[in-house]
Formats: sequence, C-alpha cells, structure tokens
Amino acid sequence: MDIRFPFSPAEVAKVRRVQFGILSPDEIRQMSVVQIEHGETTERGKPKVGGLSDPRLGTIDRKMKCETCTASMAECPGHFGHLELAKPMFHIGFLKTVLNIMRCVCFNCSKILADENDHKFKQALRTRNPKNRLKKILDACKNKNKCEGGDEIDIAGGQDAEEAVKKSRGGCGAQQPRISIDGMKMIAEYKAQRKKSDDQEQLPEPVERKQTLSAERVLAVLKRISDEDCQLLGLDPKYARPDWMILQVLPIPPPPVRPSVMMDTSSRSEDDLTHQLAMIIRHNENLKKQERNGSPAHIISEFAQLLQFHIATYFDNELPGLPRATQRSGRPIKSICSRLKAKEGRIRGNLMGKRVDFSARTVITPDPTINIDQLGVPWSIALNLTYPETVTPYNIERLKELVEYGPHPPPGKTGAKYIIRDDGQRLDLRYLKKSSDHHLELGYKAFFLDNDNFFF
Repeated sequence: MDIRFPFSPAEVAKVRRVQFGILSPDEIRQMSVVQIEHGETTERGKPKVGGLSDPRLGTIDRKMKCETCTASMAECPGHFGHLELAKPMFHIGFLKTVLNIMRCVCFNCSKILADENDHKFKQALRTRNPKNRLKKILDACKNKNKCEGGDEIDIAGGQDAEEAVKKSRGGCGAQQPRISIDGMKMIAEYKAQRKKSDDQEQLPEPVERKQTLSAERVLAVLKRISDEDCQLLGLDPKYARPDWMILQVLPIPPPPVRPSVMMDTSSRSEDDLTHQLAMIIRHNENLKKQERNGSPAHIISEFAQLLQFHIATYFDNELPGLPRATQRSGRPIKSICSRLKAKEGRIRGNLMGKRVDFSARTVITPDPTINIDQLGVPWSIALNLTYPETVTPYNIERLKELVEYGPHPPPGKTGAKYIIRDDGQRLDLRYLKKSSDHHLELGYKAFFLDNDNFFF
C-alpha cells in the first residue's frame, strides 16, 4: 500500500475471528515471488538474481526500488521467497506433535490404533478441546502393539465378520514399533520374536531392532491419514494437516527482516539469519549433488543430517543436546526463536512493553508527608517528565521565569527543558547560553509542577 494514500473507500469490515494455521508447501510456493537457488547475496556489487538479496524480495537500499511492487524501501514491506529442499526435513517446532501423532496411528496404514469400543477412546471422542482430545487419544493408543481389525476379522468369517468390519476401523493387523526421539532423529523400535528351537522348552526373549526414521518416511505415514482421522486427532485438515508439519519447502524471509549493515563503501555485514540461510542453501545443494552422483545411502544420510542441523538451529539455536551454530568469529547465531521469546524479544520487549518518552515506573510505597490523593515523584525523574504548555499573554511572564531557570532549577523551583518554535524546531535549553536565545515562540516543555494531574 502507498503510504501517501493510506485510506481506502471500501467499507470497514469487523474482524469476527482470527484463524491460525500451518502453511502447506503449495501455499508457500504461491506466496513466494522467487525461488532461491544461490547462497550469495551480491554479485559485482549488486543484489544477485536468485540469491538471498534478490531484488524481487524487496530492498533495503534507499536508491533502489522493489522489482515486485515497485515501491521504495520506506513503502515496501518485503516479499517472501522459497527454497525447494532436496529431502523433507523435520521442523523443530512441530517435532513433539509429530511424535504424538505417529504414536496414535498405524505405521503401515495410518489408521488410528485405538479401538472404537475401547472405553478410553470413547471418552476421548467426547472431549471438545482439540488439544486435550489428542492427549486422550494418545493415552488410549500407548499400549497398542498391533493395528487392530486385520487378522482378527479375517478369522471370524460369516455374518459376524461383516458386523465386525462395520464396527472396526479397518486396521491392517501390522505390528507397531515403539517410536521415540533422540535429538533430531526419530527412532522406531521393533520387538522381533525369535523362533523356538527343538531343544528349547520356552520361547526365547524377544529381540529389539532399532530403525532410524527419516523425515521422508514419516511424511509418507502422515500423508495417508484421512481427513476424518485428522479431525479426531484435533487437527483441522483445511488449516493444519499433519504432513504440513514436515518441511518440504522452506520459506525465505525478505531482506527487511534480516537487513545487512554497511561496514564501509565496499563491504556489508550480513545478518545472522542471512548467514544461516546461506549455510542451508549450501548444504541443500551438496545433498542434491550426492543424490545425483549416486552416493551410498550412509553418505546421503550424513549430508541430510547436516542439513537437518542447520535448519533446526535456524529456527532455534538453543536446543538441548545439540551444539550451537556459530559465526566465523565463534559467536552463536541469533535464531528466529530467540528474536521472539524472552524479555527482550519482539512480544514482550516490543509489542507488550514499549519504551516511550515521558513515562517512568517505581515501587509504590506509603509517604506520610503527602496527601492520600497525591503521588510523590523523585526529583531526578520529575526533571525529565515534561509536558508542553503554549505561550499566551496570560502566562508569558511566568514561563519566562521558568525558562530563565532552565533545565537545572534551584531546589523548590521548577524550570524548563525545551523551547519549541512555531516551525517545529526544538531548542534545548542546556545548550543555550545567551539570554537572548530564550525568546519564546509557540510553546515549550516544562517540568511537572506540584499538584499537576497525570496518568497513573
């Protein structure tokens, strides 16, 4: 939108609700203006096309205009790009949710493991809160070692079998692994039963077999989950399908989100996010190259794990059990998560708690020397809490006296800090030495006086 014309003739609509969701891979591609293919930002002193500072993403240079909206740096908010990943990758923010969903569905056919006749499952379906419903379904499925409704239905036969099929969820009968998380890896543990030999009287102990699940394998399971089962698991398939929690396309934020700093006339210092995105693009290209060259599976797996590490630390660089991603100097990268959370983050530091002028805070304590409807303000703070007062024929003599006292009045007196002229120019009385410079114009800012009204 052009800031010179901020108003629209369209009728103002009322916001009825806000719907949060997960961007699907197709939505990421649709909102993108360019596919990023190069980790470099500039080429011969200009933004590189297809790089992290592509001119279509927006501009941070006052001399250039955005090639997408043709707006200047002050008017263009920036536009997202996208990176096609060589392999699907886990999103660190959704890893625990993906684990819970994987424990609720069959590893083979993606049906919900719980039986509809199970009392716990019936109670879970009565839960209206989606988040709590997923927890209760997970509790109903945690001891399931087999996808029910497979072999048992086949054995029954006759009319009873048809009724059982109608009541059952139609499972495949496959054995289910125990799924857990180890760092950024998802592990499936199978219990394989050994065969009894002729000289053994009892069955031997089962053998555990571990298998590392790639994000690609998990994605295949999540894609098979039906929309009806998504609703039961607390997810709306229109806004948040479980397979969208696996990264297939990485959104690339525009340069205004990660602006570079001009060090001198020839070099720029890139933002931490730009540095980390360049590492992701580099390792993504290396993974593609290994797949094209037909490298062994363990080599491809190592390159995929390296890419997974850089994607995880791009979102959150303070993950337990993982080393920190650092700059060349050894300083840890400031990730997206660290910019949003904590006291200095965007939410608490900028949106909920803004730092503004002419305000202060203190501990409330009683004072017997003032009235109950008065508030004591420390002298040092009172000298900085100011308000503008317009010069009129009725107060000019009093204001002249305050201006003469200046920013450092004697004890018991009040003074002034600034003179604001009618053209908007502000004169700081700390630096006005001559009395002739104290000529009053439109208004000025004075200290609080005793018994002034203020917001508390």
